[in-house]
This record gives sequence, structure tokens and C-alpha cells, in this order.
Amino acid sequence: MSSIPHDQTSADTTGRGTHAVAGWLWALLAAGMLALLLLMGWQATHPAVLIEAVPPAMPAASPPLAAKPQPAPAVIDMDAEPIVGNPMPRYPADLLDAGIEGDVIARLQIDSSGRVTDAVIVSHQGQQDVRLDQAAIEALLQWRFHPALREGKAIASVVQVPVEFRTGR
Repeated sequence: MSSIPHDQTSADTTGRGTHAVAGWLWALLAAGMLALLLLMGWQATHPAVLIEAVPPAMPAASPPLAAKPQPAPAVIDMDAEPIVGNPMPRYPADLLDAGIEGDVIARLQIDSSGRVTDAVIVSHQGQQDVRLDQAAIEALLQWRFHPALREGKAIASVVQVPVEFRTGR
């Protein structure tokens, strides 16, 4: 006989009880794995349901009103710009024949409608001849401009225009 006391009514001396519990555990584990695999396969074939099951994302917090980029304002400040098609100065024929070349810079007063109101030669480079100055001023007084703008309003302005007289020889 054995020296360890035990309750003989509940003891299983055949060992079948242990095997039965282990069998149930293995069956339960297999069933759980099968359920998991079925669930994963179902989710893969039903992505719309999966997406609907996820709570909607919170929209990104909008920046404070002061930090929102404002649309660029319309061009409200602009310098006077000559329009296309203004007449070019005539090169005096006798100076062209003599090979006299020179550059002049004219300062023009432009009114708020884009018309030249005054023209003055402020600088010379190369050979200086009054006939080159006169030819430049005569043409520039006929020029028209897109007027200068300040805060969106046409204003009078002053521009400088270089004029080159080259013989091309």
C-alpha cells in the first residue's frame, strides 16, 4: 500500500481522465484556430465591411483663422510699363552715314493715363550729338505706357528709358 493518503472515490487509476481533458483542450485550440483563419479570410474578401467597422477618423484640426493662407491679392502696385508697338527713334541719316554711334538715357514723366508728358536726356554714352538726343525725345514723347499703380489706382510716375543708336557695321 501506499503511504500517501488520497481519496479513492475521485481518483482515476486508469489515466483516461487526463487524456480526455487533453483531447478537449486540443479540440478547443483547433476550433479557435479555425475560427481565426475563417475570420481573416472573410475580412480579406469583405474589405468594405472592415472599413465600415473602423470608426471614422477625426478631421484634422483647422489652423486658426490668422494662420490660413490668404489668396494673393490682385496686383495693386506696379511700375509703368511701355505698351507694345511704340515707335522707335529714327536714326538721323547723316549720323548713320558718318558712323556716329551713341547711347542716351531719357527720363520720362508719365501721367496717370499712361501718356508721356515730358522727356529729358539725363545721360550720354559714346559720341554725343544733339541730333541723337532730339531723335530719342521725338520718339519717346509719342510712347504710351500702362500707368503705374499704387494700391490699385493709376498714378503719375517717372521712368528712365535707354536708347541705343548703332550703325550695325
